[in-house]
Amino acid sequence: MKKIFLSLAAACAITTAFAQNQATLDQSGTSQQATIKQAGQNQALVTQNNGSAGGTGSNSLTSSQAGSGNYLRSTQSGTTNSASFTQQLQGSSYAYSTQTGTSNKITSDQASYSGSAATATFTQSGTSNEATLSQADNVSGQGGTYATFTQTGDKNVASIKQGDAKTGDGNTATITQKGNMNTAKLEQTGVLLTADLSQVGNNNVIKGLSGDVAIQNGMSNSLTISQNSNFNTASVGQSGMGNMGTIQQGN
Repeated sequence: MKKIFLSLAAACAITTAFAQNQATLDQSGTSQQATIKQAGQNQALVTQNNGSAGGTGSNSLTSSQAGSGNYLRSTQSGTTNSASFTQQLQGSSYAYSTQTGTSNKITSDQASYSGSAATATFTQSGTSNEATLSQADNVSGQGGTYATFTQTGDKNVASIKQGDAKTGDGNTATITQKGNMNTAKLEQTGVLLTADLSQVGNNNVIKGLSGDVAIQNGMSNSLTISQNSNFNTASVGQSGMGNMGTIQQGN
């Protein structure tokens, strides 16, 4: 077991190249940079906050994990923070990220090459935040990917892409947004997919990643949309066989 613990107020880079790696990083202040690269059975725990000196944020985290099982948990607070994750795995993969503040951004790419599950859970609180996720299960008929986004505040954007025409099986996407003028974007392809999109507030939109229509392609898929309050828009398209779609709008 290889363990690393660092507490820094400046730029930091961590690289580990053995199985059963564990990296723990705490940074406080403004304009911190963290880069983590791991191969094997990996765990990374990262915290970036404003600190007692009154930092404003502008922190960045870049993480790359490859191996038989990955776990990442990050927490950021302040303004214009960014977190970027890449997980490529032969076993299960888990990414958990929390951001509090304004104009923060999460970008994640998960790919499973063994049919094991990939899980991403992102939570953002504040205004004008953005979370983007691409998940792929590259073994047909096995595994499944799970994405859960929760955003509280106004003018936030959540985007999820799952699966492809050959290997997208049993994927689940859940987006919950509370506030006004939020946008949820969805594209799912495969079999036995589930999407649950919920928005509470006014002037919210559900649409596609690259167009006006959220897309669910394949067979035996389920899509549920709930929009509460007023002036909301949901544009969804399902294609294939045996799909079910439900949209509820209003108070």
